[in-house]
Amino acid sequence: MKRLLFFVDEGGFDDFRELFQQLGFAVDFEDSQRKAVKLAKQNQYDALVAEFSYNPEFRDRVSNIESLLATLQKHSPTAKIVILYDSINQPQLEQLKARYKTDSTLALPVTKKQLQNCLV
Repeated sequence: MKRLLFFVDEGGFDDFRELFQQLGFAVDFEDSQRKAVKLAKQNQYDALVAEFSYNPEFRDRVSNIESLLATLQKHSPTAKIVILYDSINQPQLEQLKARYKTDSTLALPVTKKQLQNCLV
């Protein structure tokens, strides 16, 4: 069975776990970045769906998911990476994309169909 890590930081959108399961994924859900990184070290994933957020107080990072992406790319280099983001953070997202592999980026609000298209 395929595995998917679903990381939500702030939320405010639909819970897509049922969709992921319908697509044949065993889903690990996490809302703690540290715990998500730990899961990424312990497991092999076929996909990551992660919420991107930016905070100007981040000193040496652009976003909340850089550690997670670095870990996932080391332990699951072939995983599809889907990033959910608020369009107000587009400039910071572009910086992230310059540093890390991403397969798809979806501006909120996201539909099930959009996510499905990214994962199949």
